[in-house]
Amino acid sequence: MSIDISGKDEARLKATAQAKSVSVDAYVERLVNEREELFARAAAGMPPLFPEEARGKIERGLLQSERGEPVDGETFSSGLLADLSVLEHKQRAG
Repeated sequence: MSIDISGKDEARLKATAQAKSVSVDAYVERLVNEREELFARAAAGMPPLFPEEARGKIERGLLQSERGEPVDGETFSSGLLADLSVLEHKQRAG
């Protein structure tokens, strides 16, 4: 399949994909998936969890695990819900 986009947008996609060391196809797929997740969270009344935030949480969890400091699921879920509540409060406060 091919799509028609402006030369400016094509250059931006290529440059960003290259900077992230992924193919343009993989980068576009990531953008579409992130957009779908944002819409799903909004439909469920949940604040968005931005990719950078999610990656940071995953990285912290991996580092904790490597140090032998795993967190059980209930503690993780409670922390995640607390973080989401803070984000939601910040969004509403605007």
